[in-house]
Amino acid sequence: MSAFRETYRGSVAAWECDQYGHLNVQFYVGRLSDAVASMLLAGGLGRKGLEQRRLGMVAVNQTLDYLKELRAGTLLRVESAVKLIEGRKMVLHHRLFDAETGEIAFTADVLGLCFDLEARKSVPWPEDLRQGFSGLLIKGDEPLVQQALPASEPGWIASHRSPVNAWECDRMGHLNVQFYLGRAAEADRQVLNALGLGPKALKALGLRVRAQRYRLAFKRELHAAAITTARSGIRVASADELQFYHEIHDAETGILAASVEATITLEQRDSGAGAAIPAAALAKAAAFVATFAGPPLAPPNGASVAPTTLQPGMYETARGGVDQWECDEDGRMAERFLMARFSSAAMNLLSGSEYNAASMRDAGLGSAALDYTIDIKRPMRVGDAFNCRTGVLELRDKTWRFCHVLLDSNSGETIATADVMAVLFDLKARKSVPLPPEARAGFAKRMLKPVAG
Repeated sequence: MSAFRETYRGSVAAWECDQYGHLNVQFYVGRLSDAVASMLLAGGLGRKGLEQRRLGMVAVNQTLDYLKELRAGTLLRVESAVKLIEGRKMVLHHRLFDAETGEIAFTADVLGLCFDLEARKSVPWPEDLRQGFSGLLIKGDEPLVQQALPASEPGWIASHRSPVNAWECDRMGHLNVQFYLGRAAEADRQVLNALGLGPKALKALGLRVRAQRYRLAFKRELHAAAITTARSGIRVASADELQFYHEIHDAETGILAASVEATITLEQRDSGAGAAIPAAALAKAAAFVATFAGPPLAPPNGASVAPTTLQPGMYETARGGVDQWECDEDGRMAERFLMARFSSAAMNLLSGSEYNAASMRDAGLGSAALDYTIDIKRPMRVGDAFNCRTGVLELRDKTWRFCHVLLDSNSGETIATADVMAVLFDLKARKSVPLPPEARAGFAKRMLKPVAG
């Protein structure tokens, strides 16, 4: 068995590319930071160890070799191993590959020190951790080829791996919903690559991906320093669309943090017209469908249907525009930033009512989404102006259901909709609580009339 471990799986975002049209050096180093978190876990120092032992690793020297440029949309994998561990020192060796072609793009040797987070100084590696990392030692002369591809599970595709960074966590202290959707969109690309439809293959065919729908079910909180992994299956494959199922896990505990249903179509790159799934990819997808081992589709959240157009009683909760740095290589706003708009809108859900964000803060309460269904009517592009309108659909003991309609500010056209189930929770106990009477009264004023199904 190879001592290398897969430590990162993702892609190059367009906003990470510089004036030369390729991944800027700062973001290569960012991938190393992500990879280190997975290596620490592999050696026995995961998030729990970080909290309990108050130990980490700090880099003091890096030797970097850039072997191949990486353009926007390129799928990435990082494999890592240990070159040396002694005293306070550890040298990690990282290799970054183009996941579609298998080509080596970048290597790095990073000298780090064991770091006491309370004393703020370097200390010797504890013996148990030194032994853990010793199992990941390499000679250092291994060929520059992929050696740590995850073992295949029947019906499943390894589709993402990255840590939860502190800047991805919101005011509630956990991973914000936009970064769950970001991980799901990354998983979409990895599944397509497994079908022979990686970014380069799609471009050669004159095609691109268009996401139609996501349904996210949030199971457990994820906090900074957790390592997230995703595995994916294919639920449905037809000539017109593919339906994926993604599971996002906490790699340290194995706990399922979220599941995502995704509906994907293809379109012509030049015209935007719908395109059929290529026959070879469809045949590969059918094999995954036959061995799919995921759960059945969950039922709808409620009896009423969320509106798809502006309705009487809906009020404005967000307004803005699309910036260049939010867009992919085709100039379309990335899925993550669509969810960011809805997340911002949710902050304004009770604005202007007697019970609002200040009231929740005084009561030591926060809010969290349990279920999000997003339907995307058309992509947004650089310079598009939007406004979001919101209304409440249902009130229950602990949960409430609300909806957003994102509109083009110039045409009034619906861009996307969201149907959301949420809960209030105690920020200290980290558990849900019944809706306080004043919150219930505030939500009741925002109730919409049911839309006929």
